[in-house]
Amino acid sequence: MGTQLFRRIGSLAVSAVTAFVLTGHGAGLAVAQTKPPEPDLRPFMGTWTAVHAETPIIVLHLRSEKGELVGEIQVCSYSVNSTGAIDVVTDPTLSKNVPINNIKISGRSISFDWTDPDGDNDRWRLELTGKNAGQIVWVDLPDDLKFQPIPVSKNVPHPDKP
Repeated sequence: MGTQLFRRIGSLAVSAVTAFVLTGHGAGLAVAQTKPPEPDLRPFMGTWTAVHAETPIIVLHLRSEKGELVGEIQVCSYSVNSTGAIDVVTDPTLSKNVPINNIKISGRSISFDWTDPDGDNDRWRLELTGKNAGQIVWVDLPDDLKFQPIPVSKNVPHPDKP
């Protein structure tokens, strides 16, 4: 009887350890499978500039901090005509860096909120149109305003310049 009892206890112990190992391993797989893939930030990172009549009118600085996309924006004063196109730069001086907030990545675009120099809360989107090219689109624009997408390009440092 002692040997039978030892075999049963040993068998139960082996079964319990096996179940624990398999359950722990399986739970790890389940967590790994349900974790959403992290977006690739690299295509967005850098300094994006919109130019009108050889004057920088928008400069968007994007970088990664702790795996998150963060940044600032600078703008100058310009007017927009009735079709929503940039008409004329009224003051070429770029604003101070203003932080952008609520950055959301969706495929090949990011959207963000920022407060312009007039104190208005704006929501813009950067859409990538090429490796170092994109366009700024004003999101949730009031119905009575028109604003055409503004082309931007990413400044790529040259390897021979520090």
